[in-house]
Amino acid sequence: MDAKFALEFLLGEETSLLAKHIKLLKAVDETKSITKAAEIVGVSYKNGWDALNLINNASKKPLIVRTQGTKKNSGSELTPYAHKLIRAYDAISHAGETFLSEILKLDEITEESLLSLEKIGMKLSARNQLSVEITDVQTGAVNSQITAKLAGGEILCATVTVESEKNLGLKTGKDVLFLFKAPSVIIAKGASEKLKLSTTNQIKGTISEVKIGAVNAEICLGTSSHQNITAIITRESATAMGLGVGDEVTAIIESSEIIIGA
Repeated sequence: MDAKFALEFLLGEETSLLAKHIKLLKAVDETKSITKAAEIVGVSYKNGWDALNLINNASKKPLIVRTQGTKKNSGSELTPYAHKLIRAYDAISHAGETFLSEILKLDEITEESLLSLEKIGMKLSARNQLSVEITDVQTGAVNSQITAKLAGGEILCATVTVESEKNLGLKTGKDVLFLFKAPSVIIAKGASEKLKLSTTNQIKGTISEVKIGAVNAEICLGTSSHQNITAIITRESATAMGLGVGDEVTAIIESSEIIIGA
């Protein structure tokens, strides 16, 4: 099996920063000239100019500026923001290529490697990543219940397969990440002790930010452990509950919605 890692930075809805743009930016940094940079990367001046103009206009901050001098001898140079962007692109590309090369060394995709890939994918996509310490592991015939506590003492439970428990080496005292997506969080307002629910995962917090969209609302709340939980609920629900910054609420998460990163 063979594969290639290709990174794409989205500068706007229709503009992407690709490896060819990074190469061109590096050439401008080296030569201080768009004309010479285009020659180095093997494109015409017009194509080089158009490419740089496109990403420069789409970027939230300028990438290229004119150097000091007269019109006849002035050149082009990269801004500090462009240098940071290049460093970030190179660092992420190197990490991606290294990870991919390790995967390609495998003779076959094992269950353990698949779990690792799924865990990494979840880390990248999950808005909620809570640092917890495992306090109890109950192993069943098929599934295991993993109980853990946050720094503030709040208790969360996650349900995983027995195979996952063994592969991740989950045991009491181990520090792990509890990962879950924002849409899986339910928000309740009022006295949580009155809530009669099957799930034990009820974390109290104070709303620190509310973003109301056309369809959904994003609610961010801080916990006593100084870790944030983000929920995405319907706009209608947020409006009906009258959610606002400073409100005391309860975040409810089903144990089956939590993935463990060890």
